[in-house]
Amino acid sequence: MLAIGYHVSMPAMMGFMLLSGIIVNNAILLIHFALEQIKLGMNKRDAMLESIKIRTRPVLMTAFAVSVGMLPVAQGSAIGLERLAPLGAVAIGGLVVGTLMTLIFIPVGFVWLVGERSVVGEEV
Repeated sequence: MLAIGYHVSMPAMMGFMLLSGIIVNNAILLIHFALEQIKLGMNKRDAMLESIKIRTRPVLMTAFAVSVGMLPVAQGSAIGLERLAPLGAVAIGGLVVGTLMTLIFIPVGFVWLVGERSVVGEEV
């Protein structure tokens, strides 16, 4: 927000709430697919790679659709939208960063932290 000159405001906070829902949902689905693959007998690295193959397109489609939809809001191009411009800016910037983090850091953390034996004994 500082890079584009907006201050923290209520529309920006709404953008953060929007981001938290989308990014957490993407991460949960990524991990859930990996856990299902582990229970089917894959090792955790291959399970996460398979999960990434399955979930990358929906994650990118969601990020792209929301970003394109928020462009007019971020530009403030319609009458009355200039006060919601921080919402669009937070949504677009946050989705770019959050999507990259979801597709890079979540899998790396999963492979490092999750034990295969602890997953196989649990039910989904």
